[in-house]
Amino acid sequence: MSMTFKLRTARRATVVTAGAFALLLAAAACGGSSDTPEGAVENFLDNGIEDFANSFASGDVDKAATDAEEYFCAEDITAIKDMGAMFEGMSEDEIKEAMGDEEIVPEDWSYEIGEVTEEGDTASVAVTMTENGEDTEETFDLVKEDDVWKICGFMA
Repeated sequence: MSMTFKLRTARRATVVTAGAFALLLAAAACGGSSDTPEGAVENFLDNGIEDFANSFASGDVDKAATDAEEYFCAEDITAIKDMGAMFEGMSEDEIKEAMGDEEIVPEDWSYEIGEVTEEGDTASVAVTMTENGEDTEETFDLVKEDDVWKICGFMA
């Protein structure tokens, strides 16, 4: 094998590795970050809503609270834990009946971030959610806890 061939192969491997690393960074950047109010909402809607909703719907309030800790303020986490009393003593069937038959998180839905208002350590993010061609307007209120934006008032 010639030295030229080895150098070309090494360069190609470097380019492929660099390309793969760039794709990994781009994929990581697609999910929202809690550095901004809109990023915190995107992070919850992209990564947390399904786990939280499924845990809550199944009556596993402790897991729902754990699932929500990354996204919700301390006040909302306490409210989720307090809701656990509602499910105490209920069978799995009774919990399902209480929660209804509707899908908690529909398979075919999307969202669009709208106006963001930020004042100090509080913010609000307007979101248009679309399910089956129908739009619903939601506003997420947020607070900054330990330099991280958290959704707050969601459980009110």
